Amino acid sequence: MKKNILLVFITVISFSLFAQKGFHLGASGAFDANFIYTQNNYGTLAPFTEPYVRVSEMNYRFTYGGNGGIVLGYNFKSDWGLQGEVRYATAGQKYEDNFIGPAILPQGTFGGSYERVNVKREIKLAYVQIPIMAKYISRFGHTAKLFVCLGPQFGVRTAASEQVKIADITYLPDSLAFTSKQKFKTFDMGIALQIGAEVYVTDNLYFDLGLSGYAGLLDLNGKVLKTLGWFSHNDVKYQQSRNANVGLVVGIHYLFGRGKEEDY
Repeated sequence: MKKNILLVFITVISFSLFAQKGFHLGASGAFDANFIYTQNNYGTLAPFTEPYVRVSEMNYRFTYGGNGGIVLGYNFKSDWGLQGEVRYATAGQKYEDNFIGPAILPQGTFGGSYERVNVKREIKLAYVQIPIMAKYISRFGHTAKLFVCLGPQFGVRTAASEQVKIADITYLPDSLAFTSKQKFKTFDMGIALQIGAEVYVTDNLYFDLGLSGYAGLLDLNGKVLKTLGWFSHNDVKYQQSRNANVGLVVGIHYLFGRGKEEDY
């Protein structure tokens, strides 16, 4: 309770200090296409009898997600400043492929020597993310101004789940061997980018619309994955896995002071 009161107090004080010219406050959200690069099968295909199938990689499938949160920023001059966000975001990856059987499960044997068996794998991750970006705003334009934001992004994973289905039968529930939280690290970090336009309704109120992207720099796999047959026949050593996304971002903001025409 005391921590919550202190957090509210700090927020109020910070707002009072920065609620002056150049400070902007808003909310934003994004719709993303999510990716996990070099995420091998990690034992997913163990039920298949053919050795080359068990070490195969799986095809990527389109995986969507999104984020939403609050935005705080300060323009040191009319054309550049700093912008930070605190937001909740989803991440992960879907995979689906067909492999030559048979696949032997507790429920039975599926697929013959020349019959293909469908395999689906889905990883779901959720993070609290904090990007801190330098921001450049074009001096050109009155109603609309172009902007670019670039900087580091930090993420703390809050949830993780994994589901594998072979021949539409759940093969790898979270309770088997290791939990998803053990398989994927808690902390993530990378580079965030936003490019778009600020569209002013008034001198102080504006909407922004643009493209966002993120490239992770850290391996998201936990140590236990290296014990589950992480390798594939395309690799001679362990390959790190990283989060990435690209999407469409929209937001609404209020710029304190005299607004967009202020020469800071």
